[in-house]
Amino acid sequence: MILIIGYGNSLRGDDGAGLLLAERLEQAWQTRQVPVERIASQQLTPELAVEIARPAIDTVVFVDAALENPADKLAAIRVYPLTPDLASPSLGHQLNPAMVLVYAAKLYYKQLPAWQVTISGVAFDHSETLSEPVQQALAAAPDTLAEWLDQLATTALAAAR
Repeated sequence: MILIIGYGNSLRGDDGAGLLLAERLEQAWQTRQVPVERIASQQLTPELAVEIARPAIDTVVFVDAALENPADKLAAIRVYPLTPDLASPSLGHQLNPAMVLVYAAKLYYKQLPAWQVTISGVAFDHSETLSEPVQQALAAAPDTLAEWLDQLATTALAAAR
C-alpha cells in the first residue's frame, strides 16, 4: 500500500497546495486500482513514523508546497527519492520527511521506498486562495506525473500480491 502524507496550511495561500496535490495523487492511484491511503497534516510530526511503520505500508510519498523559484512566478511539480537523513535531527515545525523516515527506521525497524513531491508556490500570504500558477500546475498534475504514477502503481500492485 502507498501511504501519502500531504502537509501544509490551507490558510496560507499556496501552502495548501500540498494537501490538494496529495488528494489528486490518491485519486490517480485509486483509478489505477492501487491500494493507497492519504493522511493530511498541517506539519510533519514524529508520530507519523508510527503510520509509516504499519505492516501494510510498502511505500511512502510526502507531498508539500515549496517556495523554490519566487522570481519566475511559475509553479512546477517535482519528485525526489528520499532516504533517512541522520544529519537533520530537528523536531517541531522544522521536521523534514527524511527525519520522519529515520524515526520509522530506528524506532520501528521499517525502511521503505520514499518520495518527496513538491509543488512550487508563489504566494504564501494569509489566504484560502491558490495562485493562478499553482492552480494550473494542480490541474495538470495527473498528466505531469503520469509516468511516475504508473511506475509506483506497478510496484505497489506487485507488493500487494
